[in-house]
Amino acid sequence: MDRLETTHLVRRLQLLQRRLCEMANDIGSLTDPEIVAVSEEADHLIIQLQRLRKEEAEYRRLAEISGLAGLTAPQLTEEVG
Repeated sequence: MDRLETTHLVRRLQLLQRRLCEMANDIGSLTDPEIVAVSEEADHLIIQLQRLRKEEAEYRRLAEISGLAGLTAPQLTEEVG
């Protein structure tokens, strides 16, 4: 998993969560279209993070099977590929 990408996604998600809280306090309705749009954006980020973590788990599993447990995901891809 690309740690920089993961860190970026997590920070962006945290910002969206703060924004959602502020908007909910200001607007007062969780069904407001603006709040729904921000919530959907947060959902997409969560899905991206889950996919990245799933890929990391697959790389680790492949590394264990291949005896390459010390390699990172990109190294493993080069080694296996």
